[in-house]
Amino acid sequence: MSGKAIEDRDRLPNRAAMDSPQNPIPAPEKPTAPLSPLPLAALTTLYLLLPALLFAWGWLRTPYALTVTLIAGIAVFFDWREAWRERDRTFHRRLRSLWPALLLLLAWLLLSGVGGFGLQNGDYKSSNALLRGLIESDWPLQIEFERQTVPVVYYLAYFLPAAAVGKAFGWGAANIFIFFWTLTGVLLAFGWFRRLTSLPARVWPTLALALLFCLASGLDAVGHYTDPETPFQWGAHIENWAKLFQFSSQTTLLYWVPQQALAAWLMAGLTLACLDDPRLFRSLGLAVAAGILWTPFGVVGAAPYLLAAGITLLVRKQARVLLAPLPVALNLGAGLVAVIHALYILSNRYAFPVGLLWTLAEDRNAYLWTALEFWSLEFGLLAACAAVARLLGRAASQGEKKAGLPPGWFGLLCLILSALPLFKMGYNNDLVMRASIPSLFYFWIFIGQTLMGAAPPRRRGWSLALRIVLLLLLLAGSYTSFSEIIRSVNNFHFGPPNPEEVKPIAEASYPHIVAQRIGNDESLFFRLLGR
Repeated sequence: MSGKAIEDRDRLPNRAAMDSPQNPIPAPEKPTAPLSPLPLAALTTLYLLLPALLFAWGWLRTPYALTVTLIAGIAVFFDWREAWRERDRTFHRRLRSLWPALLLLLAWLLLSGVGGFGLQNGDYKSSNALLRGLIESDWPLQIEFERQTVPVVYYLAYFLPAAAVGKAFGWGAANIFIFFWTLTGVLLAFGWFRRLTSLPARVWPTLALALLFCLASGLDAVGHYTDPETPFQWGAHIENWAKLFQFSSQTTLLYWVPQQALAAWLMAGLTLACLDDPRLFRSLGLAVAAGILWTPFGVVGAAPYLLAAGITLLVRKQARVLLAPLPVALNLGAGLVAVIHALYILSNRYAFPVGLLWTLAEDRNAYLWTALEFWSLEFGLLAACAAVARLLGRAASQGEKKAGLPPGWFGLLCLILSALPLFKMGYNNDLVMRASIPSLFYFWIFIGQTLMGAAPPRRRGWSLALRIVLLLLLLAGSYTSFSEIIRSVNNFHFGPPNPEEVKPIAEASYPHIVAQRIGNDESLFFRLLGR
């Protein structure tokens, strides 16, 4: 080797030194892989199914109870086997970005009235009476009403685990349990909300999503205070301004009807996630079958999306996954469970108004004007602003295209939200208030994607301006949720309510409201399936 070659060699860096532990070569940072949805789906299905098992052994004859238990047990086994295989071993590190949001959700729940923590709003008179009746009475639950012993037919699922705890350990333990039971459902629902919005797993985006999840609402303040004779009042309940119908804010749903909100949120999250991972379709059937006992109106509101999800997956040529032996067997079993639960709900006497509002409204001109105002304020303005912002700025990122709302989903939810105010079921029109929950869940996902998703340079100015307008509309709408929170803060209560102040079911509300929960003991369910 020549002298010059030796000299050039000596000038080269020492490769061994570079590779030594003292001077390691930094490895390129790998992008964080998305979490598998299977563990979240397994937890969701188990959460919804546990009350169904209690119902089976409390309300059904033994052969049917065994059948439901066997179907549920097989489904849970396969769900958890797959979830364990795809569990994330780095989940504890991912939690670092979640803690602020989780603390916010906990604080939100501590003001909700659940378990006696915070103000218990008007619906808790009936809910506490139901929980106490389930604790103190034998199952199936019966009450004395209008000098007759009649069965209670109501969506009982949310209360059953707490009632089982109460039978063993008393009223106080039941209320403490129902608080943590509800917290579990809130965390699962937010898990779906965060996953389907497809934003970066960092602290500030996650915290912003938690705020949206807790506070999202339509412009009820505008509708409520349009009348100049309506005095301003901090902490007022302002969502019944339209009288004939109502879309509830996220806070109102949790603070008034957690028994319906939680299951509707979870069914909506699992349904949309099936488009991202068709394997989840095998869990969806049992989740919806169990959901009938949680919120039949929520199931009605989710039904169009279940159909849309199935059609979408078939169009994407996922029939091989959907029609595999295991998903088919589990969904057939889920169909049987759904029939049992539906027969129970259908055994209600339906002692309440049902029909088209056009025929039930006393003043049809006033009804049409109220409907137009309602559509505009509750979702129309927000929907138009978000849709135009997405069209101009193409705010959907690559992640959102994979896991966000698919094409047509936004149009479907707007169609459903527009159609619901045409109907009435129940004295307070529970159909509109509760069947809207899945659509509103998707609507707030779309708003979150639009507001916080990445936009490319094309027409960024217009897109940014519309996002600012969208943010201002959201802030104005959040007053509805803040009003509920303020009232709870001003009337805060800590700990379970006094059981001596809880009235029996038949006396907890007006007779015509109690009658909505009465069943027919000569129905097909009680003659063939019930104990």
